[in-house]
Amino acid sequence: MALATRESSSGMYENLLDFLHKTKGKIDDFPQVLFAVTEDSYEFGLVSDLYKDALKKSGDAYEVVVFVSEPGDLEKFQGEVSNLDMFAARKLFVIKSGTNFFKPLLGKGKTKTGAKSHFSSLPDSVKIVVHYDHWDISKELLSLFGTEVRYFKSGKIFPDKRKEAVLKACKELDLRLDAQAEEEFLLKINPTAGSYLRNLEKLKLYLGKKSFTAEDLKEVLFQTSEFSAPETVDHFFERDMVRFTKEFSKFKIGKDSLLLFLALLKDHTDRLRKFKMISRFYEKVLSEKEQSDLLGMQNYSPARKSHTLRRLRKESSSFSDKDILDIYDFVIDINKKSKTGSEKEETVYYFLRKAEEFFRR
Repeated sequence: MALATRESSSGMYENLLDFLHKTKGKIDDFPQVLFAVTEDSYEFGLVSDLYKDALKKSGDAYEVVVFVSEPGDLEKFQGEVSNLDMFAARKLFVIKSGTNFFKPLLGKGKTKTGAKSHFSSLPDSVKIVVHYDHWDISKELLSLFGTEVRYFKSGKIFPDKRKEAVLKACKELDLRLDAQAEEEFLLKINPTAGSYLRNLEKLKLYLGKKSFTAEDLKEVLFQTSEFSAPETVDHFFERDMVRFTKEFSKFKIGKDSLLLFLALLKDHTDRLRKFKMISRFYEKVLSEKEQSDLLGMQNYSPARKSHTLRRLRKESSSFSDKDILDIYDFVIDINKKSKTGSEKEETVYYFLRKAEEFFRR
């Protein structure tokens, strides 16, 4: 679930990136109680580490107490919170599996008065961070912690917010993606704050530098031993025989589907044919939206649409009308062999030979 609001009177941050952006400086400036409402444990790990690092930098004596939602943990937590001394050393409570941990306090007939009096009057020396492993959180639970509670929810980031989110994530990790790498990242990485940060951190750790290209992303993030039909189609239309054959070498007979690849190849050929027709006869007649609709891109994000149009322009100049007709003949030929031929291995090798002939034109 994507969220479009920023921190408000209810104590909500837009997402993890918004929280990280606004939470800088000393431990005293951090929210006293923070719920990380996310099913991604990586996001909570970043939050709890941030609190621990800030405590360490404070130079004061401190204690970290971790609860993992085992039987009796809630009672222990309530007991510790109700007996805190305002002059005691700093204390950080880290609560994992928060949905199970706080479940006994929620619902009809539950007695919450005592809990509210304990949780809403905490001394300044105490901080609480909770991994609420769910996509949402109830106002009933938040109300137990009074006005000092803050939270963020994790979820899919809206398409028009994704570029801004990637730039924020890059800033948090002090790194930079070039234009092509940024485009690839936006197209292929799951659009959540945690996923953006996790993958960027992986780049930084594996390559030990701060600036990255599309090739860096491919080497670290997109490398796989599994056959990828979409990636193989990309290499075909890039006329990159080396990468095409390298990717196709991962094809496993009996496991991977040649028919799926052919369907994707035909779909992209259809789109390229339509693009050539629009460019030739209708570019000045149709609006950009009408062109996008005809090309089946009405639901694409701005970044994906821009990437696809740029790719189609390049392919339009590389593939003649005859090339496109030959691709259709090629697809029909291989499709027939795939459906009627008993020798599947022979069909795959026949396909590869025909593909190589096409590349050598």
